Amino acid sequence: MMNTLWVAAVLVLPLGVKAPDPADVKPGMLGFGLFLALAVATVLLWLSMRKQLKKVNFEEEPDPRPSPQPDPPLDASEQPRG
Repeated sequence: MMNTLWVAAVLVLPLGVKAPDPADVKPGMLGFGLFLALAVATVLLWLSMRKQLKKVNFEEEPDPRPSPQPDPPLDASEQPRG
């Protein structure tokens, strides 16, 4: 019963709602202001990250574990065929 009401509401209610005229829909100054604020915030975050990464003193140390020895190369007679 509830599913039937839900389906009816989803299918019937949007029929009565009219979409706005495309000529009336404009981003305006609010949209431009939000876009500009996001761009400024992105640049400031990037500059801050760059500054923090310059402070990092990273020197790679050798691995304390012994590295496994690679297998010797196969001779021409030992190479698998297939």
